[in-house]
Amino acid sequence: MGSTPVEVHRTGEHTFTATNDRGAGVAIGRDGAPEAFTPGELLLAAIAGCSAVTSENLLVRRIGDDAEITVRADRDKTPDDPNKFSRIRVHLDADLADVDDPDKVLDAVRRAIDRYCTVSRTVEEGTPIDLTLPEV
Repeated sequence: MGSTPVEVHRTGEHTFTATNDRGAGVAIGRDGAPEAFTPGELLLAAIAGCSAVTSENLLVRRIGDDAEITVRADRDKTPDDPNKFSRIRVHLDADLADVDDPDKVLDAVRRAIDRYCTVSRTVEEGTPIDLTLPEV
């Protein structure tokens, strides 16, 4: 499978835009930058988004095409290092009141996320990052 690169370009003081080759863009900035996500918030969004995308088909088949699915991700920061998350919590919300055997559905959702959510698996397993800097 081919790679889909993401590029981040500086757009102003403490602001950047991330783009992909499909034309999507998202604003990135420092904490407090208006109309922008911090890099940490983007990580949370990626984890929540991956969980939502991964579980969508399972939930829509059981709930229906108009299924409302909300996934929230939050984090704790390491007390002695504010630049590191110590725990990420993910909460998926969907109305399963009319579903036969909701425990079975939730078990299938958990297994799907654990097996197929690329972002969560990558973070949990601690994938190495190779950084290349310009030569001087």
